[in-house]
Amino acid sequence: MNDATLLAKAQEELNLGQAANSQAFEEILRRYERLIYHVSRRYFQNAEDAMDASQEAAIKIYNGLTRVTIKEDGSLKAWICTITARVCLDVLRKRRPQTVELTELTPVAPLPSAENSAEGNERVKEILMAINKLPDDHRMVIILRDMQGLSYDEIAETLKITVGTVKSRISRARAGLKKMMFD
Repeated sequence: MNDATLLAKAQEELNLGQAANSQAFEEILRRYERLIYHVSRRYFQNAEDAMDASQEAAIKIYNGLTRVTIKEDGSLKAWICTITARVCLDVLRKRRPQTVELTELTPVAPLPSAENSAEGNERVKEILMAINKLPDDHRMVIILRDMQGLSYDEIAETLKITVGTVKSRISRARAGLKKMMFD
């Protein structure tokens, strides 16, 4: 079942007062629970904090299901990333003087060979530390584009900004990373 059909079924169940038994919502969560956790994990060093944010995001997703619309062949991925990222940012704003750091525990693409693992692990740590130093708006576009693989259009929709702004922020974020890494 595609996302549009699943969403329509979930909306129908919720509108009929079957919230407690919404099998469609359960299917949406099963389909996207890893994505929700991975996005949350990018914002929180502590796995428990990421899990808490994931659960809060699931509640917000549930509450927003009746208001969301997607194209017939569309995906819920961008909307779910939006909700999750906003929940994480809200939690972080409430905590402010703390900084958010990605750690070596954050999933990244596997290294090509075992020989390079020690050198590669150090490089990964350097990159994650540099990402942590980026401003929030730059960090978010890097996470959504380079770590979650969202398209420019999906990022624009997620952050409620134009595609041009997305491209500009990604360019500035990458330039900032390059400067931090090679200067």
